[in-house]
Amino acid sequence: MLDLGLAILHHILVFALVAMLMAERVLLRGPTIDVGRLARLDGGYGATAGLILIVGACRVFLGAKGWPFHESNPFFWAKIATFAVIGLVSIIPTVRFIAWARAARADAAFQPDEADRRRVRTALGVEALLLIPLLGFAAAMARYPF
Repeated sequence: MLDLGLAILHHILVFALVAMLMAERVLLRGPTIDVGRLARLDGGYGATAGLILIVGACRVFLGAKGWPFHESNPFFWAKIATFAVIGLVSIIPTVRFIAWARAARADAAFQPDEADRRRVRTALGVEALLLIPLLGFAAAMARYPF
């Protein structure tokens, strides 16, 4: 039952992460954006990513397949590497959201310029696109060896 519970929680967290990522992209669309909301949402995104890592580690060490299965599984390592790349790319929006929130606290009328918004939207789009191979690696990992 522990393995099933961890798997369910892991999947719920991943869906939540995707929802927050898409919400960030949507919030960047309008003529004016709520930078405080973006910063809070991004904090939730980071916390959820951390929980995914914790629950994932529990699945690796406490789950039914155990460490020996994961250690020798190339798709597991590809999934971890892709998750790490997503994490690295996510630094760009996080840094900008923090800077924007700081600027908005100093000036309530602050709005980031269009070029800055575009860079952040591009980074968020790259994160979203990287979810495709991540999910492919997850599916392949569960079926390894074929």
